[in-house]
Amino acid sequence: MERLRKFQTLMEELGFTSFVLTSPANIFYFTGFMCSGYLVTSLNGDSKLYVYPIDYEAAQTYCIQEIEIIKMKITSSVIDIISILPNSLKRKIGFDKLEVEQYLKIKDHVESLDPYPELVWRLRSVKDLEEINKITKAAEITSNCMELASEIISEGVRESEVKAEILEEMIESGADKPAFDIIVASGQKTSLPHGGAGDRTIMNNDVVLIDIGSSYQGYCADMTRTFYIGSNPPDEILNIYNFILDTKNLVEENTKSWILASSLDEVARRMMSSKGYGEYFVHGLGHGIGIEVHEPPKINPVSQEILQENNVITIEPGIYVPGKFGIRIEDTLLVGRDNVVKLTSHPYQLTIY
Repeated sequence: MERLRKFQTLMEELGFTSFVLTSPANIFYFTGFMCSGYLVTSLNGDSKLYVYPIDYEAAQTYCIQEIEIIKMKITSSVIDIISILPNSLKRKIGFDKLEVEQYLKIKDHVESLDPYPELVWRLRSVKDLEEINKITKAAEITSNCMELASEIISEGVRESEVKAEILEEMIESGADKPAFDIIVASGQKTSLPHGGAGDRTIMNNDVVLIDIGSSYQGYCADMTRTFYIGSNPPDEILNIYNFILDTKNLVEENTKSWILASSLDEVARRMMSSKGYGEYFVHGLGHGIGIEVHEPPKINPVSQEILQENNVITIEPGIYVPGKFGIRIEDTLLVGRDNVVKLTSHPYQLTIY
């Protein structure tokens, strides 16, 4: 309810008389229950969660008690919900996300209908203590799974076997589920940032990239490590690995609250370009993380967001040499006033033999 009160204060500052939330993640943030439905909060203090019959009993069980839960018909839509609002609450309606068809049908029947998802992110991007504790636990589970992965990857083991062992460990350790599809990529497939499809058998002299994250009580962590199967990696692989690690360390040293997110990306991109690797760094430097694995603040060349204390982010520089190999190292970090706290942990160990 404290989150809803803060949100209603922000609504009042911008003149919204009511706000419709359709994103399941946003609904979870304000109610404690993840579902497909509609949360309508108004300046009169009312907050109502409209759910379909399939979710009604679960909503009564898991939703915070102060929210009024209303069971919709199976055929109901957001259009039906907005149409029954009092005229006084239709003067300026905000929303986080609507389909184009829904928007067009609604806009002519209300005085004002404005997309304003950033209003939610003003709250969601800065984590409270409860959220930080859950992300910390998710990071702990993820780190343990990476430890397991480093122990089982070897010549002759299939990528799918590693993936299955990670998933089993994750669930047994208390995770709700993986935060995203586990990536176990080996050989030339590592030059594809997301690993590509297939079930390759890991071979000696392979680069192996593992990108994993767990979800704990609705909150995510994310980490990546890159390994080499064998005792003597080629100089090219060793040099790029060490360069990626140096880049990551430098960025983290510069990461603190009140810094422009794009400036961190610039630090990494400038380093990449100085060694001729600029064209092989093909994604943003990092992203916010919380209920969803990719959230604001975005850390890329065009981001205009400023980091704030208690943002939780990832830093993940990578170099991908087409047809040869890719190397990425990533951790989940809590932004402090003057530094960052690393929530995921596993040694930066390249060789496995």
